[in-house]
Amino acid sequence: MRAAMGDDRETKRRGRVFDPDPSLFPSTWMPLRWLQIFAIAKAFATDPFQYRWCSPDSTEVIIPKLMRQYLVQLALGDEWHRVFLGEKRVGLGIVVIFCYFIALIWMVCTTFTIQSGAAFLLIPSILAAMISALVD
Repeated sequence: MRAAMGDDRETKRRGRVFDPDPSLFPSTWMPLRWLQIFAIAKAFATDPFQYRWCSPDSTEVIIPKLMRQYLVQLALGDEWHRVFLGEKRVGLGIVVIFCYFIALIWMVCTTFTIQSGAAFLLIPSILAAMISALVD
């Protein structure tokens, strides 16, 4: 009994332990994911013949640079949540957050070169990533 009270005091002394509700993460990021999808679609719609899944001249599948960047940042964003909150691996989590943030910035820069209006739709994702990184 006394040992349990000592652990509670130790936790209070060090500060609050960050343990968010698991339902909070998807409800926060889903609107941002929809904005990202809309921004990528808007960028692809600017010149549909340049950004295609397949080349009309060959049977080989061509995935554009922007789509690859979107998929990389999407995968890193999902890994960030799993590594930090699921596995609680802080060192690896910092590496994943850094890579995710670089991939997100790179995707925004590429989107800006294609269609600047679509790039502005991605700014809330950058702000949310910065806030989440500070909270985690």
